[in-house]
Amino acid sequence: MVRALSDEELAAYFALRGAGDRLQRAVAQQLRAYDLTEVQFAILAQLSASTDGIGMSELARGLVVTKSGLTYQAGQLEGRGLVARRGRTDDDRAVLLRLTPKGRALLARVLPAHVALVRELFIDRIDPADLAIVRDALAAVAATDAARQR
Repeated sequence: MVRALSDEELAAYFALRGAGDRLQRAVAQQLRAYDLTEVQFAILAQLSASTDGIGMSELARGLVVTKSGLTYQAGQLEGRGLVARRGRTDDDRAVLLRLTPKGRALLARVLPAHVALVRELFIDRIDPADLAIVRDALAAVAATDAARQR
């Protein structure tokens, strides 16, 4: 039998849902101004850390998206000239995705406003002493979800 949530547990759950929903809506609205989805922005952000590109399988693991969803979103970005695909030299089946100069320029325009929004709605509302606790708690939730989807 499943144990009911206590009042404190229920309050924590609803606080997480409310905060997450508000942050996600605000981020999605902001990214629409740049004609980007949240997944597309995440792809561009992940690729910005790599000069050689990242494999599609590796990208899919780092994002909350299926491989087919990633392929679709990458195709949309490629069609806009923001990313480029190329085969790996060491594996004929694998595909690398890399950021193009146009994609890097778009990301440079998007990031300052994105960081400001994340600070305003999330980071600056948490006591710096609590940030590691929040990070660890959310990472534990994310890890549990990732393990369930394998």
